[in-house]
Amino acid sequence: MRANENILTKLERGRAEFAYNCVKQAKGELEIKKQREYRSYSRKIPQMILSNGLGQTLAFIYAKKEEGNAYDLIYRQLTDYLKRVSTRINMPDNQIELIEWIISLDSYHYRHVTEELLSFLSWLKKFAEGMIELEEEE
Repeated sequence: MRANENILTKLERGRAEFAYNCVKQAKGELEIKKQREYRSYSRKIPQMILSNGLGQTLAFIYAKKEEGNAYDLIYRQLTDYLKRVSTRINMPDNQIELIEWIISLDSYHYRHVTEELLSFLSWLKKFAEGMIELEEEE
């Protein structure tokens, strides 16, 4: 990294890199149908957060996740992202459940986590759209 690179550029680069690796993980772990669901959900989740709030959106994802489905993978990836050192606000390593941590935050930190996840999800959406093909229309 360049010595004169500012912190915002480093944050953005970290978000982009993590999002790219998340989509690569989705392509490697999920079957084609579930990859397309992953792509679709990565597009819908930011709007759900803006409309319903982070807590309600994560509660929805938590309720829909089942072992091996796209919601489960996204939930795990959001958890992993927030445990990274390079984000503006970090989920404690000893905290196991993302939704539990989110609903325990005060309003100041809740807003920061919401902003951070929206920034990350913007990258996830872009990479998912570019890397996961839609079903060809017949």
